[in-house]
Formats: sequence, structure tokens, C-alpha cells
Amino acid sequence: MRMADRVRWQHQAVRAKNIDQTRLVIEQPERDSAKDAAFHFLVLGDSGTGRHRRHSPPRHIAERLLPHKDKAAFLLHTGDVVYLVGAAAQYRNNFIRPYREWLTGGENWEDISPQKLLFNQPFLPVLGNHDYYDLAPIMSAVAGLTLPLRRHLQWFHDVDTGWLGSDQGGCFAHAFMDVLSDVHSNQLDEYLDRHYRAEWDGYRCLQYRPNIHSRIPNRYYRFRHAGVDVFALDSNTLIAPVGSQDDRAQLRQQLKSLDEEQTRCLTALSMKARDEHQRDGLMDDLETLQEERLDLQRRLQNHTAVDGEQLNWLRDGLIASHRDSRARGRILTLHHPPYVTERTKWCQADTLAIRQRLRNVLDDVNSALGSQSRNQRAVDLVLSGHAHCLEVLRTHDTGHGDSFTNWVICGGSGYSLRDQRGQGPNLIESRNNGEKRLIASSDLYVGRSWADCNGGKAYSALRVDIDEGSPLRIRLTPLISNREENGWNEVTMDPIELPQPDQLRETISSAD
Repeated sequence: MRMADRVRWQHQAVRAKNIDQTRLVIEQPERDSAKDAAFHFLVLGDSGTGRHRRHSPPRHIAERLLPHKDKAAFLLHTGDVVYLVGAAAQYRNNFIRPYREWLTGGENWEDISPQKLLFNQPFLPVLGNHDYYDLAPIMSAVAGLTLPLRRHLQWFHDVDTGWLGSDQGGCFAHAFMDVLSDVHSNQLDEYLDRHYRAEWDGYRCLQYRPNIHSRIPNRYYRFRHAGVDVFALDSNTLIAPVGSQDDRAQLRQQLKSLDEEQTRCLTALSMKARDEHQRDGLMDDLETLQEERLDLQRRLQNHTAVDGEQLNWLRDGLIASHRDSRARGRILTLHHPPYVTERTKWCQADTLAIRQRLRNVLDDVNSALGSQSRNQRAVDLVLSGHAHCLEVLRTHDTGHGDSFTNWVICGGSGYSLRDQRGQGPNLIESRNNGEKRLIASSDLYVGRSWADCNGGKAYSALRVDIDEGSPLRIRLTPLISNREENGWNEVTMDPIELPQPDQLRETISSAD
């Protein structure tokens, strides 16, 4: 895999220095070093778009975050940093410009290169599917040749598509990761000694130094702040379809229907090029159709290998974290949500696959911990994106290690928003014996048709507060900017206290 080559995964010089390339130590003020101190961090996802040139949603979300920035311990990005194909040419307007306050020298954002960005506070992303996107040669040619016209008219397709794609995640890597392949072999030892000087459990690891060297070590990684372990995954290599029971003829028919619907959508776009409201709706529908097509194509191919190495790393890391007296909680962040009620994602093959694989990991964690796992959950909070909404869910008794867990989707920070599914907020799962079981419920959904935004568009991010001490007590504060016909306004919501496992059990039992 090219990402492994970029970080010189397990290179002999790395092994010789006993470096763990999945651990990150963040340089922090002494006041924040207490292992059980209270702190807050920020979350956004699916943010980078240049479609709305006169009223940039990413910029409004960035401004919504600014009052919470100075004392934030870090910012987590749940993926899809730049749309549509994660290309370097889109970074300046779609990421650097809206989030310039997080960048060293951001006041001169026009002069900042998208390669090797330098952050003044920890800005820690995971890879989204759009951060990996590349265009087929014929699509690349069409996209590049039509780009001037599309920029002028904003129609036919997304203005975020140019000649090139992401270079299989290369643009993301050069923006955020420590690309050791760029370091000359003769200088590698000196480079490792300079930047991989932090220690964690006897291993050397990369040190994140704001304004000096703000890199993440790998496509999946972990770090600790005030006793809370954060595990960041690359879920793109974990979503191969589970099983092979699909009716392939039926899948091909569904794909054909989607192609026909996409053609009708493109035709409608060409006829409504100058009607902004209708064009935005059609563009959102087109992007939804493309997501559904990709899901069907992946199910038809069904040959993607599963990243067992990463799953084993997560399992072993969670077990070690639970056995470490210095760790008081665990947070998991990834792009693809295991649980969601957004209408295009709730039953996608990607969603079901990541749910199953994460369940297997958490089952193994609980099995290894034995009696230690009975009064606590394997993970305190799971943060994801991909679904274009803000959603807070809780699992019921699923029969697995993901029972009674809090799940938050933060993917409404700039790109097209989506509706909640028509079936409502409760997720039902069918078992092999035909039994149906309520496995999760949605407590908050902010998306395309959010009732509190008066028909406008509610874009969102999050502030997450962690109280001092243990067990981990977590509060969410939704940060929402709503765009209506007469302009933008901020929506203030009360903080949401996430329940402890025993509270979830009691609440769910009384509801049942």
C-alpha cells in the first residue's frame, strides 16, 4: 500500500531505534499534563468544499469554532477534509482558507503550500473516502477540460473536481502525515533523532510540536491527553463487504437504475444552471447518487482485502489501555459510522461491514479483560463522519462488546446535508434465526430537514468536554450555523450529558 511506503513503514532505521510509528505524543503546557484533568476538544468532519463561493459553509463552521479554540486541547477531523477528490489544487480554497486560524502564518493563507502544513494547535484528522479518491483517466480529462466553464456556471458537476485526484491519499499525506519517504536516506537517522524523541511505554515515537513540527505518524495512530487514550483509524481499509450473499443480478439492476437517475439529475442541472436554490438541491442529490453507486460497485466487486493488521493493533491497544492505571478512558475516531440513521448510510454495505468488524474487536477486548470489563465499556465514545449530519446515538444490548455505547456522527461541517431515513430513529437488526432486535436509538439528528432551522441548512461541529476524574464524564455542545434565505444565524443548544453504561441500561430497560 502506498501509504506504508510514504511513512517508510517498519524501515530498518525505524526498527533499529525502537520507534512505534502508530503512537503520537503531543507537546502540551504543563498545566494540561495532569492525568485526570478536565479539558475540552473540538470535532468537525466532511468539511472541505468550494461549491458555495459567496457563502462558504466551512468558513462559517470555522468561525463557530473560534470562540472555543484557544483553550481546546486538540481538534479531531472525522475525514473528507477536501472534496471532491482530495486533490492538492483544492486544498487552498477548501481547507487552508476557511481554517486559516489553525495554521501558522494563516493570516497570509494565500501563500501557504498545501504540502506540509504547520498548525498552531493540534489538528488531528482521519482519512475519509474522498481523501483517497482518484479519477479514471477519461473522467480526469473531462473534469479538467470543463473546469473553467463549471467554475463560471457552477453546474454539471462539482467545481471541486479538476484534472487530478488525491494520488491515492498522497495529498492528505503531504498535508498532515510525516512523509519519511521525502527524507533522503543519508539524513533519515538524524531526522528520526530530531522528531521521534518522545517516549511511551519504552518506545520512541513522534512528537507533535505546534508551530514547529505538526505531523501525524501514520494513517492510523493513537495519542493520550489527560489520561484519555484516543485511537484514530483508517476505516477505508476495513469496509470490505461481509459475506457474499448478495443477489448480483439484483445489484446490477439497482446500479442501472441509479445510472439512469444520475443522467436525469445531470440533465436537470444543465437546465437550471443559474437557479442557485434548485441547483444546490440537484447537486446534493447527485452526490448522494454517486455514494450509492460506489456502494453497489464495491458489493459487486467484493474482492477488497480486510486490514487485519490495523484491527489487531486496535484490539491490542484497547486491551493495553484498560490495563494501564494511567488511562482513565478511551475514545475512538474513524470516518465510516458503525451506527447511523442518515438515509443513504444506515444500511450501506460500508456501515454494516465496519459495524461487524468493530464488534469483533470489542468482543475480543471484553473476552481478554474478563471480569474487568463488566462494569465499564470497551470504548467510552465513538466519533465518526461520512454521513452528512450531526447525530447522537446510543446502542442497546446488541449481544456484543459495542452494547450501551455512545456514538456521535459529526459529518455536517460543510458539504451537502442529508435527511434522516424515513423509517425513524430506531435501528432494528435481523438475526440469523429470524429474530428482530432493537440495537440502537438516535437521540439527536441535525441534517437537511432539521425542524429547528425553519427550512434552512444547518451545518454543524462539536465541542466535547471531559470532566476531571473517572469514570469518564462527557458533555457534547453542538455548534450549529444555519443558512436561511436572508442569511446566516447561529443556533445555540444546551450541552448534552452522555450517560454512563449503567444509566444507559436503566434508560433502555425502562423504555422497553
